Amino acid sequence: MGVRLVKAFDIAKENGGTQAQFRLAIRAAMSMMKAESIPDDETSVSKMQAALRDILGKEVKI
Repeated sequence: MGVRLVKAFDIAKENGGTQAQFRLAIRAAMSMMKAESIPDDETSVSKMQAALRDILGKEVKI
């Protein structure tokens, strides 16, 4: 399970609600279900962090 990837969706929801989660899924090209089912890898985590940064307007470490 992608613990760090799922955490990104949690951070998005805490900071911007369901709309932020939806935007994250689009920008990272990954659904929450996919994040739950694949292992964390540096490429996916980096992509997720960049998407979070764009959506939230701040640097987020996951």
